[in-house]
Amino acid sequence: MKHRLHRRTFTKLSLLSGGALVVPAIGAAPVRASNGFVLSADDRMLIETFAEAMLPTEGTSLKPQSEVPIADNVAHALALLDDPVLEQVRLGFKLFDYGAFLVGFHFKRFVNLSIEQRVDYIHRWEDGIATQRGIVDLLKKLTYLGYWKDLEAARAIGYLGPVSVAGGVPNLGNAPMPPSDPKP
Repeated sequence: MKHRLHRRTFTKLSLLSGGALVVPAIGAAPVRASNGFVLSADDRMLIETFAEAMLPTEGTSLKPQSEVPIADNVAHALALLDDPVLEQVRLGFKLFDYGAFLVGFHFKRFVNLSIEQRVDYIHRWEDGIATQRGIVDLLKKLTYLGYWKDLEAARAIGYLGPVSVAGGVPNLGNAPMPPSDPKP
């Protein structure tokens, strides 16, 4: 063998190639509009393709996900977060999307995988290290929140809407909690 690949050389090449894949992904920063957080086009596509894999609504009585603004609902939820947390969420999105290059050796982004490959990739992250499990859990929760926030979609499983609205309970705003230890 003329060129032998040593362990250290392999590790250096792996780190360099991984960095070369992640660095361009970090450049597409989301824009903060005056009315709140706006997802970047890549993040929006990631959430929509993740929902296709995790929310199979075809052939069921559920509202088709194409009619539910999942990405807009997720953007609304993310608008409530602080900037440092948003930056970490955005980095997690990029790691998950571009991680398909190396995890499973698909050599394409998550959004470009077939449905079967997406489901397999998600399962790999569910069984991965703590960071991978945390990122995929965040994506699942945000996707489910984005779908079920739509009241018409939730009515398909019998949810009637907020109980306080149906019962005529007035909104008291952010009322303070009573003290836990009443002083005599």
